[in-house]
Amino acid sequence: MKKLFLFAGEPSGDLHGSRLLRSLKKVFPDDEIEGVAGPAMRTEGMKVFLPMEDFAVMGITDVVLAFPRLWNCFYLIRDHILSTQPAAVVLIDYPGFNLRMAKALRKKGYQGKIIQYICPTVWAHGKKRIQTMTDTLDLLITTYPFEADYFADSKLNVKYVGHPLKERLEEYPYQPSDKEKELIAVFPGSREGEIVRNFPKIVEAIELIKQKSNGMKFAISCASDKMKQLIVEQLGKTTLKADHDFIFVPESESYNLMRNSRTAIAKSGTVTLELALHGRPTVVVYELSKLNRFVAKHIMGLKLPFYCIVNILGKKEIFPELIEYGFTSENLAKHLLELNNEGVKRQQCMDECEKINAMLGEHKASGAAAEAIRGLLLS
Repeated sequence: MKKLFLFAGEPSGDLHGSRLLRSLKKVFPDDEIEGVAGPAMRTEGMKVFLPMEDFAVMGITDVVLAFPRLWNCFYLIRDHILSTQPAAVVLIDYPGFNLRMAKALRKKGYQGKIIQYICPTVWAHGKKRIQTMTDTLDLLITTYPFEADYFADSKLNVKYVGHPLKERLEEYPYQPSDKEKELIAVFPGSREGEIVRNFPKIVEAIELIKQKSNGMKFAISCASDKMKQLIVEQLGKTTLKADHDFIFVPESESYNLMRNSRTAIAKSGTVTLELALHGRPTVVVYELSKLNRFVAKHIMGLKLPFYCIVNILGKKEIFPELIEYGFTSENLAKHLLELNNEGVKRQQCMDECEKINAMLGEHKASGAAAEAIRGLLLS
């Protein structure tokens, strides 16, 4: 019996990891699979070495504050893998942590296979990460069709499988449709820091919108009871009232919310791609701290024309971005109303969402990824 170790350090990785785990159990029915898992992977019955929640940070400031804990977890995982010697380590997304882990394992002589599922954003960081991946990984599994081109001059084994969100949407058990003509969905984030930084301006924008259009309704996706309480506290500082001006929707129902809404506000992240695949025009927001902005540009050297993955894929502004500059309540209200009203901008946005959907193909990503891992271990 072989052992496999899976690592997911953030909610999107946990989501993709849960489907990969389900597929791996089909191709490795007798093998032991353990690792770092969130609620979705735990639901699939994965043996948990550490909970994903220990790693859920976003932005440079959050990483700095959590660094002692992350440092300790890093060495706990490294030493556990070295002592148990699984046949393969599958690292899901979370590139800053995962590429360091792969390098540390190789340095200490780990002889098993190391696989990265979800390609690091080499188009954002330049090609300096490619050599590290070539030196440490046995397989890179990519989810966007253009990513393999970045590795054409390397010896790295790269396999494109399609995007796992496509199969998730195709199989999702939607409730009977009750689409609201004027329902605006709000996705403020799943972490405390995101709510504190982003939500005050979102609420101010909604106050402005309600002054112009009382018929519009708003629904907020809440990642947890703790995040809901934080949102309610933020609302207490405004003229808006919880459960009167807003409907609260648990994160587990976010896809039903996307389908039943007309337009959305969302913090930058995987949720923007999910909204595009639902064909929902969206304004993307994210409040960058001065430290985050400085480190991203001057230390990490990020050179992105866009932050939102939908716009990166489309190579144009499909969803308006209010991230580095321009994130004000007035700008947010203006862009949202433009996308919500019938007209050229709304139709163009919806047409571009259809193109993104077609671009990601019809692959069954999780099954293809599991077969790629199986083929690697049998080779």
